[in-house]
Amino acid sequence: MSRFEWLTCCKCEEASESGQREESLKALVQDGEEALEWQIVQRGVGEEEFRALLQLRGHVRDCDSHPACAHHKLSRQPQTLLRFLRARSGDLRKAEAMFRSMLEWRLSFGVDEKVRKWRKELGQQRSHRSIQMKHFETDIDLCPDRHGVPIRLIRTSAADVQGLVREFGKDIVLTNTLLRMELAHEQIRRAMFEREDLVCGQLQIIDMGDYGRHGVPNLTSRLWSSLKLGAEFSQITDSNYPETVRKAFIIRLGSCTSTTWRYFIQPLLPDRTQAKLVPCGPQAASWASLSAELPPDRWERLPAFLREDSEAALAAAEPRGGLVPPGLAGANQGQWELEPCKKRRPSHSRLSLNLDSKPFGNTCARMQVLIFGAVALAAGALAVEPVGLLDISFQPLLLTAAYGLVSLHAQGGYTASVPRVPSSRGNSANASFVYANELYKVVKCNPCNSGA
Repeated sequence: MSRFEWLTCCKCEEASESGQREESLKALVQDGEEALEWQIVQRGVGEEEFRALLQLRGHVRDCDSHPACAHHKLSRQPQTLLRFLRARSGDLRKAEAMFRSMLEWRLSFGVDEKVRKWRKELGQQRSHRSIQMKHFETDIDLCPDRHGVPIRLIRTSAADVQGLVREFGKDIVLTNTLLRMELAHEQIRRAMFEREDLVCGQLQIIDMGDYGRHGVPNLTSRLWSSLKLGAEFSQITDSNYPETVRKAFIIRLGSCTSTTWRYFIQPLLPDRTQAKLVPCGPQAASWASLSAELPPDRWERLPAFLREDSEAALAAAEPRGGLVPPGLAGANQGQWELEPCKKRRPSHSRLSLNLDSKPFGNTCARMQVLIFGAVALAAGALAVEPVGLLDISFQPLLLTAAYGLVSLHAQGGYTASVPRVPSSRGNSANASFVYANELYKVVKCNPCNSGA
């Protein structure tokens, strides 16, 4: 056999083996466990890209038994493999390396277990850190976009990421970020199967606006302080959750935030991610094209501050986020759990408020009466004078609130006579607590007739 004939024979054998592998891979589309997903993906991509996707699947078949694929068969999901292939611009070798690196990272960090535990803890709302993390949360889901995937609102302008890390630790903040990424891909895949159409990521609205007196202070310093942490988190999410974003509207970019975004944040993002970003100005009209990403009837379902620039809309912007107070976490970074409240049968020896009566017509009025009334009664009962809390200017308010507490409660059935407010309140806090003590005695000795 000549050298030419031998080479020709080898090429024929290679072509035959390649053809057999391709036929074997194509069988996945019709007979495999993920047959429906393969068919959906095949309809949504070109022939050349689909062929490369089949090849990538063949290269990572050995990953089916990887521990990171125990809960989710990531190596068998064509939609997942397609994200990695596109993240590396179709380069098969780089896509395979990126995919394998992701599996090793998930295993070493314990993603599945950490996310599962944190999702449960966050849902139960029993630990101090879960309550506070939810309270200061600045990312929420809005209505579904035109592909059926919930829009993600990320209010960077209201976030204090550095404060959360300081109080609760970087690990739990990162885990919370990973939980959001896992949920995003669950939603994307769910929409894909419901519509039987390939969905290429999530629509995001990133709010960078300075809301002044309606927002969280120190916007610029908060953005600067979170740059290093943001770069670290971004590297993790971009390497392990590629192609999460379909399009992102960066809204309410002012002169300062626009400069920060353009020169310090945007360069940290991959080129493919940058191509999906839509920078918008401080006025709502600058992101009018967002409406094209929504079904016809969904625009009005967006929060008002995303549709208009009125003072009322900006004041009502949510989630509110806020600055995380130093020392908020307490011991053990807030991992301690709150004791469940025990429900006790109402006793006639206690003061009960009928909050359904007309004087308590709004939440603000209720809270004011409850707070000031509680201070007055507690101080009178314990004979304690919190000098740091009550000053001369506060005494008239205390007396009025304490007196009004019982007077208003009479609407609910309280009939005891109330001691008269002293005509001369003086300049000392002692007079306030003397009267509060007398008021407490009246309430204690004359229970509410309503039995509430």
